[in-house]
Amino acid sequence: MIKILSAVVLISASLFAQDFDAFLDNALKNSTYLKSSSLGLSQAREQGSVMTRYKNPSLELEYSEFRPDSSKDDNGYRAAFTQPIRLWGVGSDSEAYADATLNKAASNYSLSYAEFTRDISLFYTEYTNQRKKLELAGEELEIAKHIYEISKERNSAGTISRGEMLQAQVDYEMVDIKAQTLNLDIQDTYFKLLKFAGISKEIELDFKHEFKLDSDALSTNNPNINYLKSYKQEAKASSQINSNSVKWIDIRAEYEDEPDQNIMRVGASIPLAIFNTSREEMQIAKLEADKTELLIENENAKISIENIKLKKQRGLLLLLKSKNEETLKTQTKLLKMFEDGYKIASINLLELQNIKNRVIKTKESLIKINTALNQNAITTNYISGAYNE
Repeated sequence: MIKILSAVVLISASLFAQDFDAFLDNALKNSTYLKSSSLGLSQAREQGSVMTRYKNPSLELEYSEFRPDSSKDDNGYRAAFTQPIRLWGVGSDSEAYADATLNKAASNYSLSYAEFTRDISLFYTEYTNQRKKLELAGEELEIAKHIYEISKERNSAGTISRGEMLQAQVDYEMVDIKAQTLNLDIQDTYFKLLKFAGISKEIELDFKHEFKLDSDALSTNNPNINYLKSYKQEAKASSQINSNSVKWIDIRAEYEDEPDQNIMRVGASIPLAIFNTSREEMQIAKLEADKTELLIENENAKISIENIKLKKQRGLLLLLKSKNEETLKTQTKLLKMFEDGYKIASINLLELQNIKNRVIKTKESLIKINTALNQNAITTNYISGAYNE
């Protein structure tokens, strides 16, 4: 009756557990970290408007009072209007810089999005790894309990000593302690996952999700490289702006009304780029672009070798998984034979416990291999750009 009840509880939990895709979607929508990053896009748009906007005109008003020696006092006034005008070419350079800044902000958000997706996926694999180990511990507990029950029956029948029965009992109790310890570890990993996801209440999570390689992902779409490229483009745009030694001139219109004359003036104020030609600023921006190009080359080299490593690692893991699965089939058959043999006293307790431990060890290895395969897929998808927003 207990086994049936336990099965019902497990089935109910799995029916109401939230799968990883829904969990990830909820985390992406509610992440304050990503919301903060997305504000950078709005900020970049405003910064672009600042870069491309025109300067305000200025208006000068002046009142004058004249006092000739031989006549009455008289007065006059003066009004001057000045409008800064951006030189031809500077406007398009400013727009290019504004676009580059916006593109960098978008790349930065995409990088944050990809990193968040990768990290929450890796946290999830840690959680599922421990949940699967706990599930295996429950299976091990059932086997140890079954052996203990047989030991009690054989001790009552006088075919084994009380010491051997107690040894089976100790093994059963130790497995129970192992399961409880795993349960404690799971709590820490579970709440670390929820905290990272920005979820403030407990939810039942499915732990059977398998991560697959994204066949459509392109290695040239790596989020970090995309960000570095946008940073380089912004530096080049900044260098182009600073290549204009003179960016603005002032156009002036002035009118003076004096007692004996009216004066109208139109002119321009042109900065002379003698001491400050913005050459240093242009060179600094160019060096920044060159430096970023070297970082891109370095990142490409790292990604290339990382891809080779991940590919080889995946091949070895799949081979190891296959071998462990074949071994497990043989071990499972052997365990059944040993359990049957222990019932009729043709197998001793140590032999039975030894094969039981081998079965559990092989299953633990398979859990570890599957976790490594999931993490391999997550990392491969990340560096190839599968998680870009």
